[in-house]
Amino acid sequence: MHPIQSIHFFPIKGLQGFELEDCSLKENQLLDNDRKFALSQSLNHKAATSWLPKSHFKQLVNQPSLAKTRLSLISQTPLTLKIEGSSEAFNLTDSAAKNAFANAITNLTNTNERANLNLIEAETGGLSDTRSQWISIGASASANKLIQRFSLDDSYFRFRLNIWIETQTPFEEFNWVGRKAKIGNAELEFQSPVGRCNAINVSAKTGDITSQLLPQEMRAHFGHSDLGVFARVIKSGKISQTDKLILQ
Repeated sequence: MHPIQSIHFFPIKGLQGFELEDCSLKENQLLDNDRKFALSQSLNHKAATSWLPKSHFKQLVNQPSLAKTRLSLISQTPLTLKIEGSSEAFNLTDSAAKNAFANAITNLTNTNERANLNLIEAETGGLSDTRSQWISIGASASANKLIQRFSLDDSYFRFRLNIWIETQTPFEEFNWVGRKAKIGNAELEFQSPVGRCNAINVSAKTGDITSQLLPQEMRAHFGHSDLGVFARVIKSGKISQTDKLILQ
């Protein structure tokens, strides 16, 4: 059994994430409001009706100054955010508020990155990096290994995974692929390791960029650039930080 360390969701793809004390896992779905929105220069403000690769969106990997944008979560229902330094609360279920939010974010980006941004909403589910609506599970020993080896800040938000569990052996989560597990009343089936891109070079805590390309350094030191595993929810249920992951 592995204790749950924290639960994270990221309402806007590539921007700041937030911690949850509990949440509901739903069969074949992401966490509620996880990657529900994304910033785009090329798409209009209409909902994204089908899966799109990450190259369609503006996020830390291609617009690092976004990491300097600090958000606060006002409510999950309706999803409402504030931008640090502004008194305005943006209800992202409202079309006008979505446009105002995108304009405010645009004005905070570096001038050499600046472009008119639109806030895209997923019509169903979330705008995940995979075509499947899989959640992601992180293992503390793996994250700690990277943090120590590359002298990173101690925030797991850099790695943008949903559920962090306490482990003892770095990268042991890769051995879970093909197995099932329970958390609270929910059940999962592990699918594949999460391959990491250059987005992890940018700290979601400080907005600072490492002087090294972490995926490349991971391959050199560990023989791979994976961290965490994808999992499909096969039985819906509520989970909390007091629960444990039980492998089957």
